[in-house]
This record gives sequence, structure tokens and C-alpha cells, in this order.
Amino acid sequence: MTRLDIDRPATGVLRLRMNGPDTLNALDEGVKAQLVAALQDAAADREARVVLLTGTGRAFSAGGDIRAMGTRSAAGTIDVLTFGREITEGIAGLQKPVVAAVNGLASGAGFNLALASDIIVASPAWFQQSFIRMGLMPDMGGTYLLAQAIGLHRAKAALLTAHRFSTDEATALGFVSQVFDGDGDFDADAVAYCADLAKRAPLALGLTKLLANRSVDGTLADALDRETLAQAVLSSTSDHKSAVEAFLAKRSLDDLVFTGE
Repeated sequence: MTRLDIDRPATGVLRLRMNGPDTLNALDEGVKAQLVAALQDAAADREARVVLLTGTGRAFSAGGDIRAMGTRSAAGTIDVLTFGREITEGIAGLQKPVVAAVNGLASGAGFNLALASDIIVASPAWFQQSFIRMGLMPDMGGTYLLAQAIGLHRAKAALLTAHRFSTDEATALGFVSQVFDGDGDFDADAVAYCADLAKRAPLALGLTKLLANRSVDGTLADALDRETLAQAVLSSTSDHKSAVEAFLAKRSLDDLVFTGE
């Protein structure tokens, strides 16, 4: 079984690490339930400004628990799929950035867990929508998320052929934002990336994420309306006023400590 280890490796960073290296961090029912609960807790955790999601060993996650698939009832399958849906929706609705640090293979539902995140950073790894090889189709929003990430026709080709993306290809297509050298300390690099992100104004991070998510299905007019309302709120915050004061005083904005107020 895979368990979820939770720690705080840097100020403002909450790390959720899937720990089941013997099964390549398979997303069994237990760890899915833990992920749902952890995301709910993160929403109310004022100290957590960025959520870092990663794996243990040579995999981010190989996806579903294949051993359990052969014996699971239809009702049991629905339960597992419901957890998967709650994870994807929980990440999308969380007003904090979720960074997937892909430390190795990300296959099946493991790939979709990464795609559901707001930012993907990776070591030399590979990504695959492997469902079709098992006589299945993607879940956890995979059909939608991959099409949004790389375009409809590329996504259909990848889904139908179980195409394996290298990290270089994933970066060229745009769904991996940053690759860290395999010779370095990947965990430390991922934490440093998230720690830098956590220094940003938390209200601005949350609203920027939510409006970017909504832009996918809306019109330009919808986006402009939402931006007007959100920007009006952010313009009245102490964080924004502090940034204006620092800018006018010619102090470095990188040295600001945002409070979320």
C-alpha cells in the first residue's frame, strides 16, 4: 500500500509525498482518501501557501492499483473513481498553487494527478496515458486535462496509442514548466522552487490561479469581468500597499514579506 507522508520542508510549503516505492506509489484507495483529506486540510491551513506533491523512489506514481482492479466490484470501482474526482476537483478549487514535482515515471492516474496540478516540475522522467493498454480509458479528468495542456488532436493521439512522453518532449509541449538536472538534488530543487513561490502574496496567488482555471471555459468578456472584481479586491489589500510603498522607495520587491492581508 501507498501512504501519504506530510511535512513542511520550507516556510510556506506543505509537502505531500506518496510513499509506496514497492508499488511505484500506486494510487490505491487508501492513499487517494488521504490525498482528499490532506487537500481539505491545506485549504484551511494559513501557514501553507504552496502545496508540493511528489513521490518516493523512482516514480511519481504508476497510477491505479492494478492488483486490486481484478477483484474490485463495480461499486468499489465507483468509490475509487469518486476519490479520484475529489482529488482533481480539490486541487482545482484550492486557492493555493499545487506544484507536482515529478521525480520519475508518471503513468495512468499518476500522470493525471500531475496534470491536475497547477505547475509541473520534473527530473528526467517520462509520462504516459497507459489506460488503453489495460482496456480502460483515463479518469481523474485525464481526457480534459491533457487536451487542455497540448491540444485536442495531440491529446487523442497520446490517449489512443499510450504514447510515452519524455521530459524533453513534455517541456517542449508545455505541460512541464521546469526540469531540474538529474545530477542534482531534485527534492531540494523542488522545495526551493516552491519556497520562492510561497513568498508571493497569497491572496494574489489564489485569485490568479482560480481565474486562470475559469478562463478555459469562458469568454474574453467573462475573464475581463472576473479580473475587474478580483483586481479591485487585491488593490485594497495590505500586501499590495506594501508593494507599492517598496517600489516607490526603490526597495527590492523580492525582500517583501507578504502577510495575506
